[in-house]
Amino acid sequence: MRSFFSRSFIVMSIAVLIALFGAGASEAQDIKSAIKIVVPYPPGGGTDVISRLVAEKIKTSLGQTVIIENKPGAGGIVGTQYAKGLPADGTTLLAMNPALFVVNPMVYSNLPYDTDKDFTPVSQVQTYRFCVAVPAASPIKDFKGLIEWLKKNPKKANYGTPAAGSLPHFFGLMISKYAGVEMVHSSFNGSAKLVTALIGDQIPMAVDNYEAQMPFHPEKTRILATSGSTRKRPDVPTFTELGYKEMEGEGWNGYVTPGKTPKPIIDKLSSAIREAIQSPEMSEKATQLGMDPTGTTAEEFARIIKQDREKWGPIIKASGFKVD
Repeated sequence: MRSFFSRSFIVMSIAVLIALFGAGASEAQDIKSAIKIVVPYPPGGGTDVISRLVAEKIKTSLGQTVIIENKPGAGGIVGTQYAKGLPADGTTLLAMNPALFVVNPMVYSNLPYDTDKDFTPVSQVQTYRFCVAVPAASPIKDFKGLIEWLKKNPKKANYGTPAAGSLPHFFGLMISKYAGVEMVHSSFNGSAKLVTALIGDQIPMAVDNYEAQMPFHPEKTRILATSGSTRKRPDVPTFTELGYKEMEGEGWNGYVTPGKTPKPIIDKLSSAIREAIQSPEMSEKATQLGMDPTGTTAEEFARIIKQDREKWGPIIKASGFKVD
């Protein structure tokens, strides 16, 4: 009899523990209040636009209010530092890109955060291509012609990008290497000012994000080539098909959370973001913006960040570019 009651007590105890742990796991996945997406750039840019679209979608699937908070400054560093100090409970997402998590840790000696320790990847949402463009009135008609022009005019060989330390900056160094000409880099405060300078013939060429140049081609600017494996437009070839197979690279946007956010919450956020970005409506809007929607798991996104550091690290190091 005693043995029977002992066994019964053990079975009941296990059942109670399972129920308690099950409830705790379920509770851990709950997001208790409004979700804040910190965008470390001004309103209106690609990162901001996509974040607002994602916010509209995930607020329905998660049943939470989603707020966009723009915190621009210092090329995204201000907003990233701000997000680091927010609660690690699923109510904080930081919109980020390779400049913040791939380039900056390699070029800044005193960042106010550690990208690996202070943040955890959630999901990549899209990729975008780089392109080379010239003014529409330029005598340069194609990428081969650009290489020839650079070799003939080394003193005029300068190129503009949206920012110093951006991936377009380092992509331009690839072009410099292939042309065998040391090009001078001109940094502009964003793609809008870069496009204005290019249209005004203030610079002979620009290396930029494809979606920023796309609206002006071919009337005001001429896109000579893009990264990527397939054409976005019938009249714009890729570097790969032109024979420059090593000139590959892409940018991306994604989301991270403060580093101590519980794994069940990260998985819940990741699932909601993937579902949002892979919906037909979101895919169409991203494509219209010249981007390629993705939507990854947290683990996949972590691998992408690691691979990009391995890819761009030697190029960044060889450039000697540093920010004190």
